[in-house]
Amino acid sequence: MTVQIRTAGLVLVFGVSVLTAASAQTMLRDVITRHGVQLPGGNFERAFDEGRAPATPVTPGSFATPLAMMSSTTGNERIAAAYAFGILAGRAGRAASPPELEAAGATLVQMIGSTDRRSRIAGARVAGRVFTVLFDAKVYTPIPAGLVDGLFGMLNHGTEDEQLAAMDALGRMRQTAAVASLTERYSFYREKRKRALAGGAIEALTRIGDRSTIPIIHLLLTDKFSNGDDATALAIAFARERMLQDGSIKILRRAVDKRSRRAQALGYLAELGISPRRDSTR
Repeated sequence: MTVQIRTAGLVLVFGVSVLTAASAQTMLRDVITRHGVQLPGGNFERAFDEGRAPATPVTPGSFATPLAMMSSTTGNERIAAAYAFGILAGRAGRAASPPELEAAGATLVQMIGSTDRRSRIAGARVAGRVFTVLFDAKVYTPIPAGLVDGLFGMLNHGTEDEQLAAMDALGRMRQTAAVASLTERYSFYREKRKRALAGGAIEALTRIGDRSTIPIIHLLLTDKFSNGDDATALAIAFARERMLQDGSIKILRRAVDKRSRRAQALGYLAELGISPRRDSTR
């Protein structure tokens, strides 16, 4: 099976390399739509953001086109292919085989080390999605060599949107080695009144779930920082439910009805294994 996948990939790499950018995007779009995934405005990143998932089974051959484009194209085409792979593979890469995840991981590490900022961000975000360690995971896919170091590099030297992407990935991969750095970042961002970045740090710390984060969450219970109706306020509700189980599930469920927060709230509830229905106990 592995040999067949790699052979098909090599053939497709050659084919994609001689295609125009427009035809490559068309091939990628055909693969995505064939699996019942709607692309709002034809935008792969937006579909990734909204948590769009395949409506039909994803087979090994489904990944040939995005993998080939990730390794043989650059710029917008490579970014679109990475988001397409993330959509098809799903959270924790459950729809992809180990060889496919290995191949994607190597390319995502390259993207994170790219000179192009948008490629770095896409690489980090997709890596976080497909190498997510689920809260109830007993086994998980090994993280590619160089990935964590690359994310720390983005966190320490990147622009603010790169820092957000790096924190998101480190949190989803539940990297305990990042706890001290993320805790320091939270304090720094908060002091500088960078609310979105502070929220990103809290979200990442919550996913890692280290007990040293609990005192921070307790402080947020009576703190004005948790007020509001933005992404940071919802991240704090997620933190409270995950770390304290204090009934903040109600906040998450209410947010499902808000168009601007729906995808974020549904993502949190899925991570927690909680039904979005208000008449359900979990």
